[in-house]
Amino acid sequence: MDRSLSRPQIAQLIHRILLREIGHDIEIDRLLNDERYARDVLFVCDACPGGELIPLAALFREASRGMPSVHEVRTPGHTAVAMGDWHDTSGFGMTQPPSRDDEADDAPDNRRDRAWLARWMNW
Repeated sequence: MDRSLSRPQIAQLIHRILLREIGHDIEIDRLLNDERYARDVLFVCDACPGGELIPLAALFREASRGMPSVHEVRTPGHTAVAMGDWHDTSGFGMTQPPSRDDEADDAPDNRRDRAWLARWMNW
């Protein structure tokens, strides 16, 4: 096997060979980004006797060494949420109630919005 192949090239080869050998395709992007999925795909490659899959799985593991873990990669502007707080978020980050100003409550638009909500809830 050519050791100069990149992870995406190896993933593409694994995809093609699995499709040819066992008739099952894999999600290449998920193989590259999801550690658990990659582990499972590589276990399947290891279980296929002979052929090119076992060396490709070894090459993929070797190429993946030193790659940052999915849990280590942080997107700028986002903060990690404790696992116990998962139910408090919509997936777009932690939510918090809007601040209430006494002046804002007296605005005519807010009264109209509250009236609509009350009608809807009594429906």
